[in-house]
Amino acid sequence: MDLKPQLIISNISKIYGDAKKKENVVTALDNVSFSINEGEFVFILGPSGAGKSTLLNILGGMDKASSGSYILNDINVTELNEKKLAKFRQTDIGFVFQFYNLISSLTAYENVYLASSLVKNHFDPMEILNKVGLKERANNFPSQLSGGEQQRVSIARALVKKPTLLLCDEPTGALDSKTGLEIIELLYNVCKSEKKTVIIVTHNKELSVVGDRVIQVQDGKIIKNEVVENPKKVSEIVW
Repeated sequence: MDLKPQLIISNISKIYGDAKKKENVVTALDNVSFSINEGEFVFILGPSGAGKSTLLNILGGMDKASSGSYILNDINVTELNEKKLAKFRQTDIGFVFQFYNLISSLTAYENVYLASSLVKNHFDPMEILNKVGLKERANNFPSQLSGGEQQRVSIARALVKKPTLLLCDEPTGALDSKTGLEIIELLYNVCKSEKKTVIIVTHNKELSVVGDRVIQVQDGKIIKNEVVENPKKVSEIVW
């Protein structure tokens, strides 16, 4: 018996500009459809301008589609009003960004604790810092941490809320290859140990060999949606 997908994107389009007047019209996404199962480790690939970041913004409730539907756990996200959309971002989505976006005046622990305070059902902040290997650095400020350590804090901050989706926008983009691979391994372990759906947007196709599913975007269209039967190990990535 096939499992029902956790996430269903149906005929999503995103158009910027005035489509009626046909002035400065840019089609960022063009009739995109795909589904993702719970607990999958997913890579969305594509060159700059392909539409992958627009897609991630829609998945995270930071942007609304021009048409189509986005269902997550039987909730039609495209029909949510602004208040409910803000609540959706707060409780269901964990974001990991390329440049960390930590609050510089707060320690690693305080950054994670602040995120936990936004939701009722959350992990213990120190437990999550320990999970990402930073228990001993909990009282350090971002300026006292390496890039890899700051990214680990941002992952802990996203994970502490027990989100439905962990969305990662070029999470290794600001890191060297060794540290980047450590972050991919950490995200993979989080995905499998916590049974979280992790979606990573990147232009680096070499990383995608460890994914359960690879979705490729080009010119606003899905040109590939492949379930990988035998993903490679992180140690097998050639960067």
